[in-house]
Amino acid sequence: MRFLNSIMLRSKRDDITRRGFFMSFPDYYQLSSEFGEGAVAKVVRAGNRKTGNTVALKVLKDITDEEDIRRLGREMEILSRIEHPAVVRYLGHGTTSEGAPYVEMEWLEGSSLRDVLMARERLELIEILDILIPVISALATCHENGIIHRDIKPENIMLCSPGGKTVKLIDFGMAKLLKGTPITHDGQLFGTPQYIAPERITMDQDLTGAIDVYALGIMAYEMMTGVRPFDHGEVQKILMMHLTEKVPPMHEMAPDLAIHPGFSRIVRRMVRQEPLQRPLATTLYTDFRVLRATVERMDSRL
Repeated sequence: MRFLNSIMLRSKRDDITRRGFFMSFPDYYQLSSEFGEGAVAKVVRAGNRKTGNTVALKVLKDITDEEDIRRLGREMEILSRIEHPAVVRYLGHGTTSEGAPYVEMEWLEGSSLRDVLMARERLELIEILDILIPVISALATCHENGIIHRDIKPENIMLCSPGGKTVKLIDFGMAKLLKGTPITHDGQLFGTPQYIAPERITMDQDLTGAIDVYALGIMAYEMMTGVRPFDHGEVQKILMMHLTEKVPPMHEMAPDLAIHPGFSRIVRRMVRQEPLQRPLATTLYTDFRVLRATVERMDSRL
C-alpha cells in the first residue's frame, strides 16, 4: 500500500487545472514529443539522464479523479512485484510539480498485436505460439503472485523490435490483487466486451486467473481465424453471447483453414464457460511448448 498512500497524499489537489500535455517532470527527464493516450492517462517518451535509459512516463490526465489515482497507484504496486521478461518493466514513480502522479517504465519499440492483426488479419501457427508462450508464462507468474490482469487483448500485447520477436504484456491499469482492497465498486463491469469471461459478467463468484485464460483463449482464436467468436454492434448482446452460447469451433469461422487439431483442443479448453474447467496458466505453458515442438518437427520434415 505504500505506493497507493504516497500517490494519494501528493496528488490530491482539486484546485489544479492542467493545460496542455507537457508538465513539470523532474529535471533529469528529457522529454520527447512522441506520446500515446488512453482513457485515463497519457504516455510520453523521455530520456532519463540519471540512468541513460529511454523510458515511458505514464501520467494521469485528470488528477482530481481519486479512483484513477488509486488505480495508477495499484498498477505501480503490481508492476513492482513482477519480474518477468514478458512483462513491461517498472522503473520508478513520482509526482509532477502540478501534482500529477506518474509511473516510469521501460520504453518499448514495436507494434501492438492489434496493429499486426489489422494489417494481416491472421497469423501462422508458429507465430501464434511464439506470442502465446511468453504471454502465458507471464500470466502464470502473475497468478502465482496473486495478480490477475483482467484486460488481456491484442492491444495490450507488444511485439518489440527487432523483428517483433520480443513479446511484452502491458497495461496493468485494470489488474487486481487477489488479496487487497478492491478499487472498483460492486456491480461495476469494465474491459473490452469481446474478451470478458462469463463469471465477470454474472459476478456470482470470486474471480481467479481463469478470467485471463478465457480472454487469452479468445485472443488465440482471433489470431488463428481473423475474427472474434462473439462480436456485435451492441455490447449487451456480446455479453449475452458469452453467457448463453458456446464458442463455435474455429473451423466453422474459418472453413478455408487447416487448423492444427492440437491447437483447437487447447483453445477449446481455454474458453469453456465454467472457470474451474479451464486449464491453469502453468498447464497451458507446458501444452503450448509441447505443441510448438511438435509443429516444428513436422515443418522440418516438409
